[in-house]
Amino acid sequence: MSHPGRFEWATPLVSVIFSKRDFLIPLELELKRKWGGIILVSEDFPFNVDYYKKEMGIPLFRRFYVLEGLYPPEILVSLKLWAYSFEIYTAKERKRGLNLDPGLLFTPSLIIATFKPYSHRIPLKKGVYAHLEMLFSKGKPKPLPWTYPDFASGTYSDFLEEAWRRHRARI
Repeated sequence: MSHPGRFEWATPLVSVIFSKRDFLIPLELELKRKWGGIILVSEDFPFNVDYYKKEMGIPLFRRFYVLEGLYPPEILVSLKLWAYSFEIYTAKERKRGLNLDPGLLFTPSLIIATFKPYSHRIPLKKGVYAHLEMLFSKGKPKPLPWTYPDFASGTYSDFLEEAWRRHRARI
């Protein structure tokens, strides 16, 4: 028989899609103010997905921030709601300058928060779903059938491996 246990606490990670770096300065200030700091920042990866180009312009980039602190898994809802409010706050003429996708890095997985329902996404609360983006095996990210194509391509693998190593060293 299994018994209730304690969940592993997670390292928050925020992915940001952007076209203008000007938006990153207020984002970084708010990440530090709200979540306690940034321990790792990725390079700016080219992001060639047509879905966001009309709203955000071109060229598009994706950058990751790994945040300080360890949090219980239920923080994912608060992270997503905060990200949504920050997107709205920084929008101009109903167009976002940033697309924020927060997630939690655990030893076995990366889970991203989303408002979009789908068969493999778990409803949490307040309209937020948990999307299991990737698994980690021996510290290496492993895509799943539903992993976003840019994640599955391996483009971010080196960064995600370093984020995973830092997470493992802190738990």
